[in-house]
Amino acid sequence: MVLLAQVKNDPEVICYIEMANCHLGEMGYTDHSFRHVEIVSCKAREILDGLNYPPRLGELAAIAGYLHDIGNVVSRYDHSQSGALIAFHILRRMGMDCREIAMIMGAIGNHDEGEGQIVNILTAALVLADKTDVHRSRVRNKDFAKFDIHDRVN
Repeated sequence: MVLLAQVKNDPEVICYIEMANCHLGEMGYTDHSFRHVEIVSCKAREILDGLNYPPRLGELAAIAGYLHDIGNVVSRYDHSQSGALIAFHILRRMGMDCREIAMIMGAIGNHDEGEGQIVNILTAALVLADKTDVHRSRVRNKDFAKFDIHDRVN
């Protein structure tokens, strides 16, 4: 059984999160560092735990939250779909059950507000958790004229 602690300590995951945040920084996009994925991961678990879902679903939500923005290593555009595919390869390598991988892929692939749909309980928890991480320290763009929705919210 794959646990969040294993995902967090995986060198590939660490590399992709670091590089994704670096790429976004070069574009002037909001911070998506370990701070962000930790908050989203904890909040996604907290949501499902608070609603009395089984602990394993909380663990899967936490994993989805931790990996949800990993696709930014490829591009900001369609990052949720590329992130779902990257997560698939990582979680499969780690030996996770295919049904659990499918749930996590669905959540990551649908977490973006532009095209995503709530396809399972993990998606719902992930979307809520992701949108709760609002803080001015996430804004890296210093040109107010170029602020996007994420900069304005934060």
